[in-house]
Amino acid sequence: MGVLSVLRQSTKRFVQTRCFSMSMKNYGDHHPRTMVITPSRWQWHKFKDMLHFYVMVGVIPLGLLTLYANIFIGPSTLKPIPEGYHPGEEEYYRHPITRFITKYLVLPYQELYERKMHVMFAEDEMAQMRLIEKKIKALIHERDDVQGYTFRPIMTKYHKAIREEYESMRHNVGNTK
Repeated sequence: MGVLSVLRQSTKRFVQTRCFSMSMKNYGDHHPRTMVITPSRWQWHKFKDMLHFYVMVGVIPLGLLTLYANIFIGPSTLKPIPEGYHPGEEEYYRHPITRFITKYLVLPYQELYERKMHVMFAEDEMAQMRLIEKKIKALIHERDDVQGYTFRPIMTKYHKAIREEYESMRHNVGNTK
């Protein structure tokens, strides 16, 4: 065992000093210079580049737009509504960006309500159809009737082929009757 531990220590020292040293020495100048080998920082630099790019593309234009809206447009003021004028939903908000979002990006409450009512109506129709179907199946079971609405036609091409083969065999062999 003592021999193996000595070999292990000597190979470790050989690998560290000769084969895989962590620095390369250059003796061309008056003093030895070393270049430390480090892992690549390519992913970090790529991440920083992408972050700066998307900040330039997204955050800066939106910041300038917000600055413009706050400086030049400003908040809205309350005024009396003229006779016969029906204001839009977006006109009730004070800030111009909120008005823009309400007008172009968010659906009005009335439309959301009507969509929800349509979904509920469609679900009610389906429930009524399932109830009618259940009643029909119960009546069919009660009267021992036939389910005519579930009839599936039979593919007859195989039956025709078998019948033609039978006819040809009967013609070749002859009629035994």
